[in-house]
Amino acid sequence: MGSAAQNADVAIQAQQAQVTSVAEKKSAVWEEALIQEFIYAIAHLNHVEQHLMEEDAFVGEPIFGDLIDLFREQRKFVGQVLFNILNIEAQRSGTELRSAWESIWCALKHVTTALIHVDECIEKLLRKARESQDPAMIDNIRTLLRVRKTILEGVLAIIDRSRKASTALTEASARCREDICLEAEQK
Repeated sequence: MGSAAQNADVAIQAQQAQVTSVAEKKSAVWEEALIQEFIYAIAHLNHVEQHLMEEDAFVGEPIFGDLIDLFREQRKFVGQVLFNILNIEAQRSGTELRSAWESIWCALKHVTTALIHVDECIEKLLRKARESQDPAMIDNIRTLLRVRKTILEGVLAIIDRSRKASTALTEASARCREDICLEAEQK
């Protein structure tokens, strides 16, 4: 009878472990999906800024300057929320050293924008491939699809490593300090 009770306990523990494992997998998938949405939001907002700046450059007048600033501030807030969710130190260090959050913000901003540019290259090449029926064009698209996948994996790795090493990432130049998310709050 003791062995039947032990078997029941083992079965219950195994079932609880399985439920926990499923919940952890769902949580990990949800977290990765959420992080990717933040990545795309930052990238697209940065891309909006770039397109508006291109328009101003084309006409030679700062027609969209206030809107560029508006979108830049919104991008900064999205970044702030991302890093708050990831529990990365998001306070200004008060010295010439930057916090972990500040150290990776600029890299994150640029790599997410690069991801969107690769997407646009793929989109344009797909259109050309349909028009030309050139098999070499399809090979180029495949290459860019691999590049895109690798860039996204790299962005996720930047975020993951920053989370794990948030106390060690403190030294960097102040070149991009004015573009960090909390800059507007600290004025």
